[in-house]
Amino acid sequence: MGGNTGKPLFQREHSLFKQNLNLQKGGHSVYNLVLTSAYADGLYKKYNFGPSNLRKPKKVIMMVGETGSGKTKLINLLVNFILGVKAEDGYRYILIDEKINQNQAHSQTSDVNIYQLNHMPGFRVPYSLAIIDTPGFGDTRGMGEDNHTMVKLKECFTSVFGINHIDGIYFVVKASTNRLTVSEKYVFDSVLSLFGRDIKENIQTCTTFADTGRPKALGALIEADVPLARKPSGTPVFFKFNNNFLYANDFDDDDEEDTSEAFQKCWDSGFKSAQKMFDALENLDTKSLVLTKEVLIERTQLEITMDGLHSKIQEVALKQTEMTRCGQVLRQHQKDIQNNGNFEFEQLVTIKMKTDAERNSINCRECEDTCHYPCRIALDCMIGLCEVFTLRQVCRLCEHKVSSHVTEKQKWEHVVKRTKKTYVTMKQRYEEASKERLTTEMVFENLERELNEVEAEEMKLIERAAQCLRRLEAIALKPNPLSTLDYIDMMISTEKREGKLGFHEKIESLEKAKAKIKCLSTLS
Repeated sequence: MGGNTGKPLFQREHSLFKQNLNLQKGGHSVYNLVLTSAYADGLYKKYNFGPSNLRKPKKVIMMVGETGSGKTKLINLLVNFILGVKAEDGYRYILIDEKINQNQAHSQTSDVNIYQLNHMPGFRVPYSLAIIDTPGFGDTRGMGEDNHTMVKLKECFTSVFGINHIDGIYFVVKASTNRLTVSEKYVFDSVLSLFGRDIKENIQTCTTFADTGRPKALGALIEADVPLARKPSGTPVFFKFNNNFLYANDFDDDDEEDTSEAFQKCWDSGFKSAQKMFDALENLDTKSLVLTKEVLIERTQLEITMDGLHSKIQEVALKQTEMTRCGQVLRQHQKDIQNNGNFEFEQLVTIKMKTDAERNSINCRECEDTCHYPCRIALDCMIGLCEVFTLRQVCRLCEHKVSSHVTEKQKWEHVVKRTKKTYVTMKQRYEEASKERLTTEMVFENLERELNEVEAEEMKLIERAAQCLRRLEAIALKPNPLSTLDYIDMMISTEKREGKLGFHEKIESLEKAKAKIKCLSTLS
């Protein structure tokens, strides 16, 4: 690997560094790397340090960690290693300003940033390096913000201006971690779900705030079944860092000699780990993200399908239960019906209403239903680019052609209302459909037939979601842990929690659907 020769980089390349006069640590002058924006129009941002160097290969790494894991400081440590800084040098470099991150917690740290360090003389590594810095997961804004981060990462890996290959994924975790938190498990599972199975050997661990000995965090990662590259002995590949080794004044000791000795020891240990990390990176096989893009596309399709499934199952579940109840009521009052054709009964029905929306929707004119919300497509002429449509330009949910759809800032909602119906109106509806006069028994037969059709529609939607889940299972490194039954259980929990009109009836139907799926899985 290259070394630090001649003048420091900040003296040779004045335009690439800016002294941070507000920050001086341990007697060291601090220089911020001057970055130029390469892309900032999407859900992620891309920056360059230095002029492009096409004569050198480019490595891409991604750093992932929970808020408080020490990831930002670790990235700055690695940058100082790459740029040739030595322990005795009176200067340090900063790529990411931790103070800005702390003061602007909901801006800079909310972004997925790609920092490309273009190779130049003085680098300790023989290649350019792109660092994908993910926001700290598990902060005070909760899982909703974490989910939004995953959306940003998806775009980073699928965008024309994004990343098309990756060399290393580094999970950053505190060395003292005995057991992964719920947030950390969510972080790792979510990130792993983005990649294909071929990426496993490129996933390694950086333990932070590490002292001597084997980090406890390794046991926590093994227990959580996090897929990691392993040594021939079976031990996960890991690199230990003590986050305090960058600045001498991070060591508080009354004895100056002891402080200096401790700092030098820590510095040597940290740079030895960095050397090992980048040596290992050089030997890792570069992985194309073609399979990853396939995973991301199918996961997006799954989410759209499941979102549509959720609303359609709610509607179908209510309809199924109410039709069953309707049949029971009519049979119980068969004599009353014969004596009085206007026999009246109460029923819950789903009414479709079009409401204004904050974001764009893809709405079907034939179904009068919303097939995708929210959607980034704002123009009808580009509607076929929405993920809800197949390559054949057919909607994954309603199966109507793209030409039947429009994009608008309105969406269809399903509202449950209680209404009164009469036997006569129901009979007339069936007679109009069959174009013949019907006896009471024939009305019951039509009702039964319609009920079977509704049940078939429900199972069809569930099976479509199951197919998508099975496909993800086949290609994803960390498959979606939710089965079709899990999704239905989530719907049942949602219905119970919200307690809206008709929720008992919907739950009853969903439980029936679960029973059918269990029966089918037993037979298969």
